[in-house]
Amino acid sequence: MIRLKAEICILILLISVCSVQSVSAQPDLELGSWDIGFTEGENITKEINEDGDISVQFWVSNDFPFSIEVSFDFDAAFGANFDNGDVETISAGANESFSVEFYDVDVLAYRAEKREAFTIKANVESYQGVPALLGDEKSISGELTIPHIRGFEIDILDLGGAMNAGTELELKLEIRNVGNDVDLVDGAKFNSKSCPQLEVPNIDTLNEVSLDAPLEGQTGVKSISVTLIAPESHPTKNCDLEIEIGSKGSINDGKGSIETSDEITFEVKKLNPEDEKAEGDESNSGSNGDNEKVSRNFMPGFSLILTIQGILCALFVMRKE
Repeated sequence: MIRLKAEICILILLISVCSVQSVSAQPDLELGSWDIGFTEGENITKEINEDGDISVQFWVSNDFPFSIEVSFDFDAAFGANFDNGDVETISAGANESFSVEFYDVDVLAYRAEKREAFTIKANVESYQGVPALLGDEKSISGELTIPHIRGFEIDILDLGGAMNAGTELELKLEIRNVGNDVDLVDGAKFNSKSCPQLEVPNIDTLNEVSLDAPLEGQTGVKSISVTLIAPESHPTKNCDLEIEIGSKGSINDGKGSIETSDEITFEVKKLNPEDEKAEGDESNSGSNGDNEKVSRNFMPGFSLILTIQGILCALFVMRKE
């Protein structure tokens, strides 16, 4: 009986010791708190750069009298990639700063100024090395916006042959918007280093071209023509012609002008008097030949008519007699 009582006492003592150790191992969560926030304040909106990257800074504070270990997870905007963060230790009473890099956003796939939300989640994994039995998660959310991407491309269609001096032709162009918003052509100009006599009198009409980006069913392409003139005094020569255009939207955005250009080469021919006379003779010869053909084709038909008329007259006279 005495032995049984002793065993019961020992068991009660062991349970008490274990209970004390268990209670002492659990930190008192009523002694403080922790929090997370953006370095730039609440409800932030940040613009992604033209390369599709953006860095977001945030902080985690720990007001507990013991350290905590925190893990992070992210919900990105616009399908951005990011690197998963490591588990971080926040010392007692500390406020630690962190950053997350969102990258590889295809900014040309979205219209400028489009917004999407992103979220940063933080979860306490342990308190002073003791695993957190219950989830303790907090999150913050902000917005990312798509930047304005500006620019054009221009193609000059080939003339398909030489151009005669003293003539003009319609020079066909193709302009493409390579940005992500409506833009206006600006600063159109032409230049020919080898043939400065060439003229494009209506080059300013290109500055009236407004073109949407190739988004939401738009092609982003426009065809237009300008007049190219080679004066009569222009010598026979191989010429170059460059046409340059810029982006009005880029100037309005305060980023300066963004120019693009295209260049073609072609020959201008000046006919000498002998060549002009030869061309005239060939033209006249062709006309005379046509007249002769018409005359020859016409004569047999005329003779046949006269023959028929003679026969009819003879029959009429014979019947009268």
